[in-house]
Amino acid sequence: MAEQVTGYEGTFPTILRELLECHPKTGEKTTLKALGEYVGIRQQTISLYKNGTTQPTPENLIRIAEYFHVSVDYLLTGISSENKALHEELGLSESAITLMKYAKNTEGFESTAPLIKLLDSLLSDKDFYAFLEELEFKSTQVRNVLNGKFDKSKVGNFNIEGYFIWDLQKFVEEFILKQLQKRGLQIEDSTVSEE
Repeated sequence: MAEQVTGYEGTFPTILRELLECHPKTGEKTTLKALGEYVGIRQQTISLYKNGTTQPTPENLIRIAEYFHVSVDYLLTGISSENKALHEELGLSESAITLMKYAKNTEGFESTAPLIKLLDSLLSDKDFYAFLEELEFKSTQVRNVLNGKFDKSKVGNFNIEGYFIWDLQKFVEEFILKQLQKRGLQIEDSTVSEE
């Protein structure tokens, strides 16, 4: 069993800080005062919870979960019990599972399919996984150049930074164009000049 992290880096304080920054339902920041008033405790106590200095009582934990519309098990572990099986099987985070459920329940705009169909199409396409793998490689190249971890002396006066950034952008554009073509939308690449 994994060792339980306590203090500032503990699961509960970390999740509480994330929820305070962005309420799961509204996307708005929550003040310590607002949460304290809802729970019925001082905002200083919420600050102690947030910093991992102290833990809430079971009653206060339930009130915090109610305020953010999450489960107590999510506050304590980072995964709600209803999503635990998906998390264990696929390694998806609570946020990913929640957003996938949202996509499933979202109706498409007029004459468009729900988001889940697009998501299913992407996740069923082996090209998508190849794209992600290459995207990570190309992103690492850009990060290395920007962070000075690439020996530019080997390329002389060539703008390797500009090239890697251009290459990454072009790669993403090409993938998007291919995906649009797979969905029956033909868009010409305006950056390619005809001879």
